[in-house]
Amino acid sequence: MKLLHTADVHLDAPNGSLGSRAADLRRRTWDAWERTVEAALAQQVQLFVVAGDLFDTRTPAAKTVDRALKSLQRLAGATPAIHVILLPGTHDCWSERGFWDSPAIRSLPESVHVLGGPRGSSVALPHLGATVHGCPHRCDLQGQRPLCDLRPDSDAGINIGVIHASPERGDVQDGALVSGSELTASGMDFVALGHWHRWQDCSEGGVTAIMPGSIEVPGFGSWDRGSVALVTLGEGPPKVERLEVGTLQARELSVDAGDLRGTEDLVAAVEAHADPDLLLDVRLTGLAPAGTVLDLDAVPERLSGAFFALRLTDRSHPSLEALDEEHLDPKLTLGRFVELARARIDAACDEQQRRIAERALQIGVSMLRRREGGQ
Repeated sequence: MKLLHTADVHLDAPNGSLGSRAADLRRRTWDAWERTVEAALAQQVQLFVVAGDLFDTRTPAAKTVDRALKSLQRLAGATPAIHVILLPGTHDCWSERGFWDSPAIRSLPESVHVLGGPRGSSVALPHLGATVHGCPHRCDLQGQRPLCDLRPDSDAGINIGVIHASPERGDVQDGALVSGSELTASGMDFVALGHWHRWQDCSEGGVTAIMPGSIEVPGFGSWDRGSVALVTLGEGPPKVERLEVGTLQARELSVDAGDLRGTEDLVAAVEAHADPDLLLDVRLTGLAPAGTVLDLDAVPERLSGAFFALRLTDRSHPSLEALDEEHLDPKLTLGRFVELARARIDAACDEQQRRIAERALQIGVSMLRRREGGQ
């Protein structure tokens, strides 16, 4: 049998960090969702699994639900019908009398199954020789171990687990976790994971477990194109293929302010990565020469249309040592200004105040040098 496994779709997420491009990302995500459904039809899969967070909230808007469920009905209406498995995730979590028990969900075709309930549930698919087991993320419970309560069906030739949880590592704190030992002991032939937004093979102890990632980038960061997993079961070890359905990528770029002579250099450094399907998060770092003023607001204006989205953050600092070497005379305007600006920087009570004072130093030195012709 073949199944298509997706997760973390987050339909109609607000995408607040993208400003004016937020709606464009929502449209791209819907496009990727439609491509995911088309891929399931084209690949003639028997099972379509959403391992959590189809929606971005536990109370999705009616129009969002209606549009998503119409897509699922296309799968249910295929010949033969493609069975659909829906698991509540951390964003669209399960609760008593919540969304997953609404009239919209209850009216779905018989071939669409929700793995709900306080301890999860199982769906037997005799025509596929398979049973699917899943434990939803509960809205009211912390420290969840969703794989622990799942047990394989001894009468099924194929057992599939569906959970929404983070792989347990020393540096991960999360409300739902799954460990390698739990995967090994699960007795599942395949575990469809969700929760992390990038592809990851979490297989352990002979149990194949895949995190397919989001179908489209979730925002700024470091993200490859969105993907789903095409899985073949029942003929030896599971065969897993990564299918790209997204069209965007996101990257992070650090630019050393010490290498820049002005705004034109910054524009050139950013423009070298131009791609209309790229979300680029630029961080200005290092020590900027004293008096060098970079107009970060001008860069997006100059590069309008060069990226899907562009964000610039200034994490650089003025090179105060360079000012020390100039032996500024505190009796003169420039020297006195630098002295006062340094005192303001030293007295800053938090990072924001410090950066404001540093920015004032850079601008002031630049303006006074131009007025006095250097000092």
